[in-house]
Formats: sequence, C-alpha cells, structure tokens
Amino acid sequence: MSEFTETVNEEVVEKMSDLDVSDQPPPTEEGIAQETAEGDEFVDCIEGTDFVYEKSIEKAIQAKEEGNNYFRNKEYDDALESYSKAITYCPEEDKENLATFYGNRSAAYASLEEWELVVEDCSAAIEIKPDYVKVIARRMLANEKLEKYEEALADAKLVQDNDPSYPKISDKIRRLQIQYDDKMNKMKDEALGKLKELGNSILGNFGMSLDNFKMNQDPSTGSWNISMNNGK
Repeated sequence: MSEFTETVNEEVVEKMSDLDVSDQPPPTEEGIAQETAEGDEFVDCIEGTDFVYEKSIEKAIQAKEEGNNYFRNKEYDDALESYSKAITYCPEEDKENLATFYGNRSAAYASLEEWELVVEDCSAAIEIKPDYVKVIARRMLANEKLEKYEEALADAKLVQDNDPSYPKISDKIRRLQIQYDDKMNKMKDEALGKLKELGNSILGNFGMSLDNFKMNQDPSTGSWNISMNNGK
C-alpha cells in the first residue's frame, strides 16, 4: 500500500462515520422539511409490485437513521438498503438532505470497496451540493483506488479550493500529480512501443527497420527531423 493511500485512508475512510453517516439535519432544516412533507406526493408503483414510496422527509430521515445504525454495526448491505429508501423518500426540493443521503450511501459503498458506485453517489451529492468537501474527498479516494489519477487530482484541487485548510491537501495534490505523471509516461512508452512495432513490420518489407533512421528535435522550434543513419 502506498504512503499516499495510507494517508488518505486514515483521514477519509476512518472518519466516514464521523463525516457523513452521523450527520443530523439542523433544527431549522427539520422545521422546513416537516412543512414540505405536508404536501406529500406519490411516485409510480415499482414495476411488478403494488408498493409505492410516499415522498416524505420524515420517512426519509427515519430511513437514514436506520441506515446509520446498520452502518455503525458494520451491516453495510442493510445500510445501503436504508439509505436507498431515504433517497427515494426524500422530496426532490429538499436538496440539503438529498445530498446527505447520497453521501451516506457512498460511505457504505466505500466500506464495501465498491469504488465505481462510490464515485457515482459522490457525484450525485456533489451535483446537488458543489462545496460538499467531505464527499469530494471520498470521491478523490475512490478515483485513486480506480487508478483514475487525473480525476483524483482534479478532486484534490477542488477540495483545496473549497477548504485550503484541509489536512495535508497540498501534499495529496503533489503525490497525485506524481502518480498521474507516472501513468501518463507509462502510457506514452507503451504507445511508442506499439508504433515502433508497427513501423518495423512495414519497413521490414523493404529490408529496413526504424533503427535505420534517427530523429533529432530542433530546440528552438520543438519540431522533429528524421534522417537516415547512413546504413548504420
């Protein structure tokens, strides 16, 4: 395990329950939510069933609390089910709670190391709440796990933009930049190797190879010149 991964795990994964799963709606938000819930709406029946989900912030929060209990007991599959219910029950206009529910579910997916789904739920939460730093940090971790270093680096910079005091964020950016550069250099070397194989396969028909040529870069323009090696 890399030093960077260990650092992120300590500061993001181990704090997941503290960051999101235990979040409670502020009292003023609860009051607004309860007023919104008075005008309950219904969604279509789930295909093949007679069951309907009633849009209710009270039911959504109750489902979230059930999910929190499951999460604390490390019953992550049950937590996922409860958080999914919370998302379904939540009125679309209650953006703050909806972002929290997606964030909570992303924490459960992270505990199961379902990194693609972590990215999906984090992105849903961030779309609703663009400055959701704790969730941006979680998506950063998931992208790093998926070796999507460009995306992880972008998330790290986004964390820094929203919270410059975030622990060791400059160091995280530096480490991710190194990982990204290393991956790009490896991809470039692999691409050049394949091009060389292709070139040699074509030139072989004429009794030549790329070794018969040399490339020189003009330092003033950056352009490349190709010339024969004079039979060497």
